[in-house]
Amino acid sequence: MLNNMRGQGATEYLVLLAVVLIIALVSIALLGFFPGLASDAKITQSNSYWQGDARPFHIIEHAYSAAGTLNLILQNVESTGTYTLTAINVSFTNTTGYSYTTATSFAPGETKNISIIAVLPAGTSGSLYELNVNLSYTSPNSLSGKFVGSKPLIGRYN
Repeated sequence: MLNNMRGQGATEYLVLLAVVLIIALVSIALLGFFPGLASDAKITQSNSYWQGDARPFHIIEHAYSAAGTLNLILQNVESTGTYTLTAINVSFTNTTGYSYTTATSFAPGETKNISIIAVLPAGTSGSLYELNVNLSYTSPNSLSGKFVGSKPLIGRYN
């Protein structure tokens, strides 16, 4: 009788292990069948980074048209004084980029729209873009600084 109970326990263990493996395989298969979910998660993470961790400027919104025009809405999030944006360096991975070099002053909390027109390669409407962005600026004390984005700016072409 005792041997029958041990066999039943081992069988139950194997059945439970098989159920867990099947659930894991189904989960992985579903993630593979919905690649849009992964790209939407990347966009959300990118937006969270650029709206929260970038200093002294946040990129509040961004839009990149299929024709090649990049619009950035930047905000000075420092309360210590006026910061001057001296350059925006934008590039795709492993490509030379473009530098927007028009000096633009931002009072504390001020938001401005910066357009970089037809300087980057165009894309297909709805497809994903990933841009490396670096911001150069001058502080209220006339010190030069540079914010190098550790995450790319990710979105979909308009």
